[in-house]
Amino acid sequence: MKFLLAAASLFATVAPLHAQNPDPDAMIRSIRLSATLQQMDLKGEVEKFNGKKSGIMLFVRENNMQFRLDDTGERFHIRMGDENAELRTLDDKGNTSVFPTSKLVRPIAGSDITYEDLTLRFLYWKNAELKGEERVNGADCYKIRLNNPGRGGAYGAVFVWVHKKYGAFWQVRAHDRKGKAIKEFQVDSVMKLPDDKGYTIKKMQVSTLDGDKRQSITYLTFEKPASGPKGPRR
Repeated sequence: MKFLLAAASLFATVAPLHAQNPDPDAMIRSIRLSATLQQMDLKGEVEKFNGKKSGIMLFVRENNMQFRLDDTGERFHIRMGDENAELRTLDDKGNTSVFPTSKLVRPIAGSDITYEDLTLRFLYWKNAELKGEERVNGADCYKIRLNNPGRGGAYGAVFVWVHKKYGAFWQVRAHDRKGKAIKEFQVDSVMKLPDDKGYTIKKMQVSTLDGDKRQSITYLTFEKPASGPKGPRR
């Protein structure tokens, strides 16, 4: 995943997976690090199931990602390192400050996506477990389990389905500490990047779950980025 979580990122671009006998920790690390290899600007839209839409911009400069919400003008910054992802607020002058912990679980623009989701912090959890192979949303995937090593955040365990062709996450389902599913990320489609530099997410749905029941859905859609190098984002 060269994402986005991101993906979000939630939000990542993707790269092929070639290992025949993949190590789950190595796969997760590859997904995490591939997000730091790009420079691109992505214009997107967050759409609630009720039809309400909000614009969003994602600026990727290697290990730095910056989000801007059109409705409020709010900006926040994610720096992805080898061991963790740091989320910070960003003011009009480009100065950053520590992101309030109390705000991590709040929804963004009234959507099913929280600030915590965008950091994809579960990709930094150690001792990933390969749980087999499954076909998900039309794609052959490896299924990996990640367990929260601490008490922070809303998730106790997260399952990640890694697309065999792209080497990116294709679906993520997060569970609370009692084992109940509470959030799901599912990639609907991808698009090819300019200059044959791989792929990125075109459309993804993020659902709030109550066990097996889907309570609400948010759709995240990105436009194809323009070709050409990008300068620094400040």
